[in-house]
Amino acid sequence: MSQLMEGFRHRYPPSELARLEECLRINFGGAPLPELPTYQRPNLFFFPGLTRTPYVDPLEHVTLREAVEKLERAAPRLREEYLKVVTPEDLRPYLDEHPDRFAHLRAQDWGTFYLQAKGGERIAESCVRSPQSAALLDELEPYMSPGGAFLFSVIAPGVSVPPHHDSANFKLTCHLGLIIPPDCAIRVGGETRVWEEGHCVVFDDTFQHEVWNRSDQPRVCLIVDLWHPLLTAVEREVIATLAPIVGEHVMQGFLPTWAVDSIGSSSSAAGGGA
Repeated sequence: MSQLMEGFRHRYPPSELARLEECLRINFGGAPLPELPTYQRPNLFFFPGLTRTPYVDPLEHVTLREAVEKLERAAPRLREEYLKVVTPEDLRPYLDEHPDRFAHLRAQDWGTFYLQAKGGERIAESCVRSPQSAALLDELEPYMSPGGAFLFSVIAPGVSVPPHHDSANFKLTCHLGLIIPPDCAIRVGGETRVWEEGHCVVFDDTFQHEVWNRSDQPRVCLIVDLWHPLLTAVEREVIATLAPIVGEHVMQGFLPTWAVDSIGSSSSAAGGGA
């Protein structure tokens, strides 16, 4: 890690690396986690100097607005393709990936159809079967965080995903509503919002969040992991380079002290989103 950073230190002035250097100190024990707003508790990685609000307004950030506009323009054809291509048998239970995360959920409660998995792996079969969605994935790639996911997420009727936190604040989670029955909503921090078909909700999933579907029909959203718009190009470059190495450390059991404490409550190092 230090060798890689040394290379960036030779390429960029200290002013462009200042937040990155602080980030590494925080996440590797050289500085404490700063005091955070109520409800925010990243369980893996914290980047300083970014917005500390549960929801982020895409209209306030050029790159985020561009990504959301692409998603919302594509919504009708994505919905049509989902209905045509994805059957209940195609949905992979979220619990297959994270079996210990939500003890009360059953396999059929939360289904996923990935075109790109966490870690950045493209799912070739899904992309071939869903060419419209795959084309949008290609178009959005410059806006997506490293290892970001792109998936259809289906919450079954009568299901609630309980409050939880997710991994890192350098990314934002975007939900594009595709099939939204009545009595479905998301709470992030202390604010509840209702999805609308064809529109996006963008939020920081390091804030405690939960979702529910109290209807008698499935709720379907497209979920995309996006870069936080306040990161500079240099910061994105460094994070993208370091992310696989941080991932290797995590696979070997490393977590910051504050992340260990967080996991002990309602969190997990895995990504979520619902």
